[in-house]
Amino acid sequence: METQRLFIAIHLSDALLATVTTTQRQLQRKLVGFPLRWTRPEGIHLTLKFLGDTDPARIPAISEALARAAARHAPFELNVGGLGMFPNVRRPNVLWVGVHDEAHRLRHLAADVDKAAVKLGWQREKRPFNGHLTLARVKKQAGNRERRALGEAVQGLRGYERLGTLPVQAIHIMRSQLRPDGAVYTVVERIAMIGRK
Repeated sequence: METQRLFIAIHLSDALLATVTTTQRQLQRKLVGFPLRWTRPEGIHLTLKFLGDTDPARIPAISEALARAAARHAPFELNVGGLGMFPNVRRPNVLWVGVHDEAHRLRHLAADVDKAAVKLGWQREKRPFNGHLTLARVKKQAGNRERRALGEAVQGLRGYERLGTLPVQAIHIMRSQLRPDGAVYTVVERIAMIGRK
């Protein structure tokens, strides 16, 4: 059986996705001329862990491990807003919208998802978790000067500090199929968070 490219993510509510899509369209107009490849709206989600090429026969075990992790967490909400760039504004590769996690609930959830995956043989995440929604990626051929100019342009943008609220009630095992016109995402499994508040 062919492997599937899997990752674990939180879905955006319809209301938040609509706001983020509007924001993305505004930014496309404001950042016209910069070498950006914009994420398709249906591809915007909050990634907790990338699993990569996976044998589909392993999905039940992954699902079971994630259900145990999710059972320790009650549903919660996160404020979404603020623009940023990875790795930094001087040499950006990714343009994103931030997720505010003052109570560290998202970080704890991501850590438990990571532990569940590590028990099944995946590598532990080396970088600290940084929740975000990817709006665009800088094209590989972009030079240093273009990247720096883009970073400065993004730093000068205002009005994106509060875009809405993200209700976190479940985690999803997602499949990503790479196509010439961009990736197509499918929900493989939805796992509800049933912990007590």
